[in-house]
Amino acid sequence: MSSIATVEDTAVLHVLSALSTKVTCPTLNPLSSFTRFFQPVLATTADECNATYQLRHQVYCEELHYEALRDNHLENDVYDKQALHLAINDNKANELAGTVRIICANEKNQHLPIEHYFKHNFTKTELAPSHFPRHEICEISRLAVPKHIRSKQVISVSETSSKNLHNECQKLVSVSLYLLATLLCLREGKHHAYVVAEPSLARLLKRVGIHFIQIADSIDLNGDRAPYYLDVRTTKDTLKKNYLQLMQDMEAVLFEKKHAFTRNNAI
Repeated sequence: MSSIATVEDTAVLHVLSALSTKVTCPTLNPLSSFTRFFQPVLATTADECNATYQLRHQVYCEELHYEALRDNHLENDVYDKQALHLAINDNKANELAGTVRIICANEKNQHLPIEHYFKHNFTKTELAPSHFPRHEICEISRLAVPKHIRSKQVISVSETSSKNLHNECQKLVSVSLYLLATLLCLREGKHHAYVVAEPSLARLLKRVGIHFIQIADSIDLNGDRAPYYLDVRTTKDTLKKNYLQLMQDMEAVLFEKKHAFTRNNAI
């Protein structure tokens, strides 16, 4: 894959389908227990950013082969300098469980990857990036979750216990990264967010309450991918109750407590 900021969709698809089953025991609900095991963090130093690049190299270069292998084992590109980098720590394993970035376009010469790939093909031009103030647009991209979490077997609700609650919470890592990105967009005033994703992923995210709007026809970018728009200000009204609570739980951890970025993934 080139510098296109495509999300890693397969980490989410089977997870959302599995989590559509209603959890009846609140004490063993992965949604309400997620932050017991997984901690949202914002990368603010070079070492912390390198940790996210290293995880991206593992996922995009070594596992999915979307990008060429790098000698330094860091997968990064020109857009990273204008991006905010988020991650999820697995506190039990003391390692990164996932990462995502938010590409901003605060300066006139800065553009989003979506503008490069779909500039002349937007079917909903009123929702195209050029329609909004540059400082209010962003693109959510490079969502990366390692294979051992992506490939977790689905465990039925009846099997859920305190012993495997951590494993159940692992299935929420990808969804939590979208929620975390949405949360940071809100706080940063990036009201108009874009993502390039599989159409099936957009449909499944709608079940959670994240209502992406397709704004151009799909093209082949390591599979069928289309550009989507989201007004992040609507998410607090559209998110399902439990997912809204999860986003608020992560907000409390990220902004009301001092975050601790894992060092195991740092270069």
